[in-house]
Amino acid sequence: MNKVIFFTVLILSISIVPAFGQEIIGQRITLSTDNTAYQQGDIITVSGTIEKVLPDTPVILQIFFVKTQVDVAQIDVSKNGKFSTTFVADGPMWSQDGVGIIRLGYGSTISETSFEFFKTARDDVFISNFEVNIPNSGTFDIPFTMKGGTVESISINQNNLGLDIRLNTSSDGYIKLQIDRDDLDSLKNNGSDEEFIVLIFNSKNVDPIQTEFRELEVTDQFRTIEIPFQNGDTDIQIIGTHVIPEFGTIAALVLLVAIVSIIAITAKSRLGMNFRY
Repeated sequence: MNKVIFFTVLILSISIVPAFGQEIIGQRITLSTDNTAYQQGDIITVSGTIEKVLPDTPVILQIFFVKTQVDVAQIDVSKNGKFSTTFVADGPMWSQDGVGIIRLGYGSTISETSFEFFKTARDDVFISNFEVNIPNSGTFDIPFTMKGGTVESISINQNNLGLDIRLNTSSDGYIKLQIDRDDLDSLKNNGSDEEFIVLIFNSKNVDPIQTEFRELEVTDQFRTIEIPFQNGDTDIQIIGTHVIPEFGTIAALVLLVAIVSIIAITAKSRLGMNFRY
């Protein structure tokens, strides 16, 4: 009798998989923060979506700073796969400038995103969201971090399917933007990612200059890019293959015209710029 009970318990224990160990092949998860950088005391809002919801399985969010876990939370997932929570960037572990890592665990799936943290406010670093107007259709936000100046305006350029950014620079620096794919993206015909085209305008030059940039993070939801600039630069133009609101079949033609224009100015290029500021 005891042997029967033992083998019954053994079979049940093998057949029951804990919620945290469940695995779904092809699980798609989005994870993002409401900004790309924070200062001490700021509220960090973390949100995302789960494609395939597991019953009674919460999202585990951990924040690591300088390889040390500084915060952790267990978040319920709604029936439609959405979750959201907040953290405070403050405490004894937040003692220096650096990069924070947010790690998500859901079942057997792991996802990560990162952000910059500044221990104290710095005059040369500006962190904010910019509200961009959509013609006759509301607005959308672009989180950005900027060193070496401020952003005067960001607007949709319907002619080149991109964004125009007006700068007020005080030194050489960079601007880092988190661009939602629904607002602006650059894709090939097969749906894979294509690089944005980035042009810089300077008060001393009549023609724009194509510049190099870094793509820091790519998810199904957004692309984060970092663009260096020099003191005296006045405008940045980011060109994609579609911008909200979408302009349908003219997109490819407009992009072709933009590329042809860029070829004409390749003699003036910053494609060799380094990223040490």
